[in-house]
Amino acid sequence: MMNSSTLKLFLSILFSSVITPQLFAQGSIEGIVIEQSEQPIEFSSITLHKASDSTMVSGVVSGANGKFELTDIPEGNYYVVVQFLGFEIKEVSNVLVGSKNTDIGKIILVPKQEVLNEVIVTAQKATVQQQLEKQVYTATNFQASQGGNAVEVLRNLPSLSVNAEGEISLRGSTSFIVLLDGKAIQGDPSVILGQLPANSIESIEILNTPSSKFDPDGKSGIINIVTKKGTTDGYYVMINAQGGLPSLRDYSNEEKPVRFGGDVTANIRHNKWNVSLSANYKRDDIAGYRDGEAETYVNGVFTTFPSTGERSYYSHSYGVRALAGYQINKTNSLETGFYAGKRSQFRKANIIYDQQRFLESTGEEINSLAYFNKNLRERKGDFVVTNLDYAHTFRNSSTIFISGLYEKTILGGPTQNTDVEPENNSQVYNDGSMEEHNPLDGVRIKTDYALPVGKKGKLEAGYQYRYLLHKGDFVYNQWDKSTDKWFVRDDLSNKIRLTRHIHAVYSQFSDELKKLSYSIGIRLEHFDRTLKDEGVENPYKLDRLNLFPSVNLQYKLPRDFMVKAGYSKRITHTTTNMMNPFPARRHSEVLEVGDPELLPEYIDAAEIGFVKDFKDNSTFINLYYRHTQNVINRVNTVYNDTILNRTFTNAGNATAFGLEGGIDLKITSWWSLFTGGNLYTYSIAGEVFDTSVDRNSVNYSVNGNTTFLIQPSLTLQLSVNYTSRTVTAQGVDSRFLIPSAVLKKVIAKGQGAISVQWQNIDMGLLETNEQRITTRGSDFYTSTNYIQEVDIIRVNVSYQLNKLAKKLKFTESEFGEKEF
Repeated sequence: MMNSSTLKLFLSILFSSVITPQLFAQGSIEGIVIEQSEQPIEFSSITLHKASDSTMVSGVVSGANGKFELTDIPEGNYYVVVQFLGFEIKEVSNVLVGSKNTDIGKIILVPKQEVLNEVIVTAQKATVQQQLEKQVYTATNFQASQGGNAVEVLRNLPSLSVNAEGEISLRGSTSFIVLLDGKAIQGDPSVILGQLPANSIESIEILNTPSSKFDPDGKSGIINIVTKKGTTDGYYVMINAQGGLPSLRDYSNEEKPVRFGGDVTANIRHNKWNVSLSANYKRDDIAGYRDGEAETYVNGVFTTFPSTGERSYYSHSYGVRALAGYQINKTNSLETGFYAGKRSQFRKANIIYDQQRFLESTGEEINSLAYFNKNLRERKGDFVVTNLDYAHTFRNSSTIFISGLYEKTILGGPTQNTDVEPENNSQVYNDGSMEEHNPLDGVRIKTDYALPVGKKGKLEAGYQYRYLLHKGDFVYNQWDKSTDKWFVRDDLSNKIRLTRHIHAVYSQFSDELKKLSYSIGIRLEHFDRTLKDEGVENPYKLDRLNLFPSVNLQYKLPRDFMVKAGYSKRITHTTTNMMNPFPARRHSEVLEVGDPELLPEYIDAAEIGFVKDFKDNSTFINLYYRHTQNVINRVNTVYNDTILNRTFTNAGNATAFGLEGGIDLKITSWWSLFTGGNLYTYSIAGEVFDTSVDRNSVNYSVNGNTTFLIQPSLTLQLSVNYTSRTVTAQGVDSRFLIPSAVLKKVIAKGQGAISVQWQNIDMGLLETNEQRITTRGSDFYTSTNYIQEVDIIRVNVSYQLNKLAKKLKFTESEFGEKEF
């Protein structure tokens, strides 16, 4: 299928070839083509005809914003014909052209009802489209992700990768921010994206050098999730259900994984009202185990404690989202949203340790002990979020948008550690439980103003205030074997209170000059954070004023070539988890502690890209550079001979230089291919715990899928995601492989679909869905292979009533998700 640039060029040439040149042009005609929901229609064809004899004199194609302009038109009386596939033809008569510009305003197209109800569309949208400051990927093209969540969609994109622990990396960095329909979400990306149903996603937009109107948070940029559309006047209902077959492999876990869920979205629009409601539930367990080894060197004693055992996840989530919009009049509108949800995740790590101690000088064994550590970490989160938005359009076509959001979140959950004799679990060596209670309040208030300048220019400015209050109450209960009683350990218990205020103002200008599109902007932010530790007299404070410039350029070259360039200054703020100044017992061999004086990262990101369209195909290449000051790394030290102390530190400066690319091919009428990859060098230089760090590596990832149209309503898609070996500040992460396949059948005249997914294909041959994490210091070594479930079979069923036409912008958790 043609992509946007090729289609526009083709239609423009077609119109131009049948138009008689006008030597004495006098005026121009402009307008905008929209649906009933006032969403713009791109690629609609507009032809101009003489009123006297119906002769066509000009033609053009509408742009992405639905706007069009016909130039060099002689004075006279005309009529305009507007057409777009699936819509009724619209004719605008009595268009008078003089010496000045004629604006015929909004042209509303009405869908053809018979087309909507009867036709099964088997064509596939282009997988990727290139725009000024972003790349846009069509989510529905990645069939293996349907019925899953947003993470499963993202793992298909060229610049993204997901490791065995579910951490998402964009161009090699786990630091980025997420937008939902353009609204900034400050939560942890892995958590937010992990609960968003893939069925609700229309497209994914990647902004690596975002303009100044966006938050500058995130090392590698922004991921904007665009949800599917709702309805014109009338109703729309979409239902999805998924079930997972029993595990094909036995991992000797205490419980068998359970997988099922579903979501439903309903929308009704009538006159000035637009009301939507969505609910979802998902139970998604993953079986697995781990095989590890660890060594320490303390006071002349060498200790080794290899381990093996279960490491599985049992999780469920459910939530309700609601949206109500009211169009007061043509220039004023209100919208309010509400979201309430609950998430629980149980990570079970039942591990057998075989501990031995030796004298380093002689190798003589001192003692040995085998014990079974029963570890269960539960993470709970209750979210309530509400927002209110107001939009106004002025007479000069400028607009102002005012938005407010409030979130109340309660996070927490216990972490239990029990050491017992392997052959006799009633013989307890040690027992402890960390209780966490973390209520959070977040507020965001913003206003944005946009003023059209000239024909295509726009001046934007705005102000934003963000507030975060996060409390933490941590109590560690220890069992006393001698008295058979529980007591509170003060050295592992604490209370903290983190507050952060961020004020920001920005200004930005964008325009088009013939073949050149550009935007340039500046953003000024002031933030102050205060962390109060109950055990420390003086709070930890940080107060800074930062300037964030941005620039993006795009130039169209002959023969469907396009070149892009961009630069953006960015920041990565520290999370509460990174700053907690007390040790938390995560499992038998790890204590985790934050650094209350941790500095934010400052990033300079730049890129240049090349795009080529040819017939129904396209390809792109982006060269990028990223330099990070105060780079934050999670590192280990020795707490005692069998426990490592995990913490976060500013390890120095890091540099990434890379190349990402992709190709979208329509090989035949029944076979298409989309594949992309990311190749980059990463280096880090600095100091960790008085030890210099100077490490570098060449890393790459490849994501691709190929689709076969077996019948008009039956497709088979094969996909693969591969991430290479990657160095870290203290070690290396091994490669990671995920192959999948999906067979999809469209039913009910295109309104429903059934698909069977085979995820994490392994068959005992590929070492799929496992990754070894290794770290090393002067006095320790640890290496653990995390092996998770493979050959998972899922069945998805979906059905929709009525058509799609308007984006649903649900309220999402903005602060609390980040700390889940």
